[in-house]
Amino acid sequence: MEDRGAAPSTAPGVRAASSVAAALVAVNVVGYLVAVAAARHLPTASYGEFTALLGGLLVACVPAVALQATVARAVAQRPASELEGPRERALLLRCAAVGMLSSGGAALAAPLVAAFLQISVAGPLWLAAQLAPFAVLAGAMGILQGAQRFAALATAVVAQAVGKTFALLPLLRDRSPAAALAALGVGTAAAAFVALLLVKKGVPVRRGAAGPTLGELPGRRELGAAVSGLLALLVLANLDLLLARNVLPARESGRYAAGSVLAKAAFWLPQSIAVLVFPRLASSAANHQLLRRALGLVIGLGGLELLGCGLLAGPVLRLTFGQQYTSLAAIAPLYVVQGAALAVLQLLVYAAIAARDPVTGRCIAAVVALEAVVLLTVRPVTPTPVIVLAAGLAIALSAALVWRAGVVRASQWPASSQVRPTPTLTSSGTDNG
Repeated sequence: MEDRGAAPSTAPGVRAASSVAAALVAVNVVGYLVAVAAARHLPTASYGEFTALLGGLLVACVPAVALQATVARAVAQRPASELEGPRERALLLRCAAVGMLSSGGAALAAPLVAAFLQISVAGPLWLAAQLAPFAVLAGAMGILQGAQRFAALATAVVAQAVGKTFALLPLLRDRSPAAALAALGVGTAAAAFVALLLVKKGVPVRRGAAGPTLGELPGRRELGAAVSGLLALLVLANLDLLLARNVLPARESGRYAAGSVLAKAAFWLPQSIAVLVFPRLASSAANHQLLRRALGLVIGLGGLELLGCGLLAGPVLRLTFGQQYTSLAAIAPLYVVQGAALAVLQLLVYAAIAARDPVTGRCIAAVVALEAVVLLTVRPVTPTPVIVLAAGLAIALSAALVWRAGVVRASQWPASSQVRPTPTLTSSGTDNG
């Protein structure tokens, strides 16, 4: 059990950082294996449907992901001695409420989503059902992240990875995208239960402790800002896939979906960097230099990913997805470049949440609108124009925001990110979802 009575260290230990990185790699590898299983066992058109649903799930989970970020920031900014059970339970209740609202809204939108993606309504409904448990999972992980309980956080992430494997049996047996989404929801609920146990294990028992006031919980304005930034990022990361399903023929959308797995791998591989530095970005005034170092690591990883793609794209596509996807090797580097640029944007979005900076999210939202207008107007019939546009916009946006982070934030950050010793519990680390 981690000591909650002591203030977290200024930097995570090597073992804790490695465990979080390994767990995040594991959860993304499992997601990759699910995509490979779907590609090998579903018809091409059904695979396009499945990946479009997964992309929609990522977007629908944004309020929960933003909750994780806002909760993590709130916990990071409050002394460990004040993180009593009632306050953490109140944070989790708010996460559950957000999840229920998300599930209800997604269920109401399910017919429209089904019509847009040209699929049955069952898949979108099962997607909606798992948003509530995912919000609880995200909230629990935000508490662990903000308290820098990285060993417990790694365990929760591993539980999430195991939960993702629940989707494999329906893919292998029933070949049904909707059944796979239903099984994934069961796995998410199981992971949320594990995460709650981990949070409870580290909470000191204070029977006389009073519950928090409304002001001590993450505020709606900050939560909304975190949601908007993360929503813009995840919409941008999945917009090309969703629009490819709409504008491309069914077979071509399936081929595009296979290529997008490379982009997602490049996007999520550096995720542990943002997770590990976020509590320090949220609680320390000396974080501009930390952001520079983190950006260097993410960009360096992107270069290694591109090099690996150039050497292995053809064999990997052939061995994992099948012979029918080998022709994507020619444009595979574009997918990797897109994913690497999105990874840079991910770090910048978390840095913006820590600094209460809304401009980053607005810039991403503007590019989302531009990409949607261009694709829906041009309506290409092959994957190449879609990925060229998506990768080009991601590169241009990440370069512009990296420049801004180095020039503008140098003077803005210290004033906006100092720990405030007020009794108000802000919300910038738990809305991740």
